[in-house]
Amino acid sequence: MIKNPNPLHPGLVLSEIYMSEMNLNQSEVARRCGCSPRKINEIVNGKRGISPAFAIVLEKVLGTSAEMWVRMQAEYDLWEARQAA
Repeated sequence: MIKNPNPLHPGLVLSEIYMSEMNLNQSEVARRCGCSPRKINEIVNGKRGISPAFAIVLEKVLGTSAEMWVRMQAEYDLWEARQAA
């Protein structure tokens, strides 16, 4: 298994890849997801993770897979835990 030595927070991927490519700002993503702009801001800034339930929302809104978001979040969380250990 190949391990990413420094995984990206999924919020950075959301912002830099999906929002940028789709020319969406945080307010528009929040509107499409049916959540507060603050939630998107916290995710994008790495202050909040992507839950499985929200991964399903992103799947529908962005046409991605919920599994991708959940795996990315789990990989980041595990990396963060190892840094703290």
